[in-house]
Amino acid sequence: MTGTLFVVATPIGNLSDMTFRAVSTLKQVACIAAEDTRVTRKLLTHFEISTPLISYREQNAARVVPELIARLKDGQNVAMVSDAGTPAISDPGAELVAAAYDAGIRVSPIPGASAMSAAISASALLGDGIRFLGFLPRKGRDRHARIQTIAQDPSCTVLYESPHRLKETLSDLLDACGDRTCVVFRELTKLHEEIQRGRLSLLATVFGSDEVRGEITLVLEGNQSTTLTEMTDEKLSSLISAELASGRSARDIAATLSTALGLRKKRIYEMAVSLIQNRKAAD
Repeated sequence: MTGTLFVVATPIGNLSDMTFRAVSTLKQVACIAAEDTRVTRKLLTHFEISTPLISYREQNAARVVPELIARLKDGQNVAMVSDAGTPAISDPGAELVAAAYDAGIRVSPIPGASAMSAAISASALLGDGIRFLGFLPRKGRDRHARIQTIAQDPSCTVLYESPHRLKETLSDLLDACGDRTCVVFRELTKLHEEIQRGRLSLLATVFGSDEVRGEITLVLEGNQSTTLTEMTDEKLSSLISAELASGRSARDIAATLSTALGLRKKRIYEMAVSLIQNRKAAD
């Protein structure tokens, strides 16, 4: 009998947010795959957990994932944690989960803290759904394309950002999206938690300093002016072109934009394929 891979959420700041089930699971598994063993060791010490740790991060995944799968096939239960919050959400973990499914191994999530869900619950923003994008590309065409997509999206957008890029991101969003309502969450659940809600122009001023510190989550109001009747072929073509510029495939673009805009996937896919063919012909 194979073991189970437990995907365990840990606190994003306040240790009291650790669930009883998470503590129990981490005590009972054979080993814990941790993004940074030094960070996780502090958590385990606090809850008197002595389970062995294994370093699992993006840089060593090619070596560690097969080792963990072998343990699971041998009947051992394994837990996976990130430094904070829920693994595989802008953190390492997806590769191990995918490998477990491919090997026929049971995967069980142990839910808990997540900066994304915490921010959404306290944002009170309007939108046609919610779209989580994690961290924006840092620069260049990829960043520009992603922000242009956000500008047209009627869904609320949730982003993670580093403190030293917050000023630039707020400015870029203001330029592309207009003066929409946004909520900036800094140091969620921690001692110096700060929540600022207002127009992008105001937030760009509030966080205009380069000395902002801590973990940042943004929730941006969706484009309330974009409706199905207003989404002309010209506007849709512009959105698709921006996504193509970031290197995404026609199939991926169709899946993403159909969900975000409420349009038929076939329409988007066919337009994307046509744009690709036109570019090849032009070359």
